[in-house]
Amino acid sequence: MPPQEQFLSKRQRYQPLALPQQFSDEELVRNWTLVEGDHQEVARYRKGFRLYMALQICAVRVYGRFINHGHEVSPHILNYLGQQLALPPS
Repeated sequence: MPPQEQFLSKRQRYQPLALPQQFSDEELVRNWTLVEGDHQEVARYRKGFRLYMALQICAVRVYGRFINHGHEVSPHILNYLGQQLALPPS
């Protein structure tokens, strides 16, 4: 890929995301709310993978890349996504 088409440097691509553990309710709603198309996409997966897929969809939308370690995400974010998907608290 030519250099002018690269979005992130090699160093940036492999550097882990620093996800916030504390954030406002406004940030939670703005960054982690699923839209109708997201619900349709997530519904294509088995119930056990839906939360993970919703997390990745939102992460790509907010940060422009996937989250490597889902266990580092705030439980507040996971529970908010789970509520939207009608899943039990995690």
